[in-house]
Amino acid sequence: MGRNIRWLLITGLLLLGIFPLTALLAQDEGGLIPELKLFSKALSAICEAYPGDVAARNLFYEAVKGMMSSLDDFSEFIDPERYKLLEIHMRGEYAGIGAILQIVQERVTVRAVEPGKPAEQAGLRAGDVILKVDGISVEKKSVAEVSALLRGSENTPVVLTVLREPAVEPFDLTVQRQKIQIPAIQDARMIGKRLAYFRLTAWQDHTMEQVDQTLEDFRENGMKALIIDLRNNDGGLLPQAVALAERFLTRGKKIVSVQSKIQEQKKEYFVAGDGEYAEIELVILVNEKSASASEVFSAAMQDHRRAVIVGVKTFGKGSVQSVIPLDDVSGMKLTTARYLTPSGRMIDKIGLTPDRVVVNGPEGVPGMDHQTLEAIAVLKNYM
Repeated sequence: MGRNIRWLLITGLLLLGIFPLTALLAQDEGGLIPELKLFSKALSAICEAYPGDVAARNLFYEAVKGMMSSLDDFSEFIDPERYKLLEIHMRGEYAGIGAILQIVQERVTVRAVEPGKPAEQAGLRAGDVILKVDGISVEKKSVAEVSALLRGSENTPVVLTVLREPAVEPFDLTVQRQKIQIPAIQDARMIGKRLAYFRLTAWQDHTMEQVDQTLEDFRENGMKALIIDLRNNDGGLLPQAVALAERFLTRGKKIVSVQSKIQEQKKEYFVAGDGEYAEIELVILVNEKSASASEVFSAAMQDHRRAVIVGVKTFGKGSVQSVIPLDDVSGMKLTTARYLTPSGRMIDKIGLTPDRVVVNGPEGVPGMDHQTLEAIAVLKNYM
């Protein structure tokens, strides 16, 4: 997880956890409390004696950044702006208007409006230029900054000042924010009489709701075989990966083992019931950007010989991060565990080698997606 995520540049498989400082202090064996005293002494000295303006909270944030950077590539401080985006990414939903923005000739322009969402209902169109949001000029603001202005509480209005060419006079549109679910599935379709395909792009709170609905639609259309495309899916929430594995494995099969100092996280995950799609023939597509939760699911399928894995070696992300809130607006992402595949493999910094190693040709060139063609060839009897 963490590279090229749409909402937030963040790496790692996420397990949510809040570990109170009092619990840590209770476990202290003489090492932590003296260090906290040293930190307090340094912080007090800076605030009292430094000739420039300093804020204790900002100094604390910088100290946490330093601590995180000394650990590993996946532990990091999450500042207030990114913390909001992280919450959106994990929930898989936000309160907004359902418009996709881009910068065109230095102006914030609507690239598309989502069907049935508030922006479309209010009359916003692709190509409209947004000049202001609630009276605030968006000139020279980034797409991320404008998107933040458009988000808010559910069922609250936001007023957009819009220029729609060729008109020269702007006008105001009032849009009522609504809860919008971020799609975790793209390009779901039948590609044969009994062969189905979908691309899974995120492991978030609502991923399995979307997957279950997609699988049910496929089954009604006669699905007997399935291609799950996890290429470029760099991870997300572990429980979602476990839940997807449960759909395709039979009762009692191990899915993943998590090793941690934290007892609540130290756990072996097994299939609790009989997988609803345990008889479906399955191929999984992966590449060098498939990581974390995508590797958990793929490794479980591979270890149990439940699916044929096609593509190139995966990223190799075998550590687990927990998001720990520091205050109401910031937090830190800390590596708290590592995981093993059902057969006991540690793939951290190693990656998962597909059953069929297939390298794609140049991206965007017709006929060069050799990996998908190989997946179809594996399941050709269902075309």
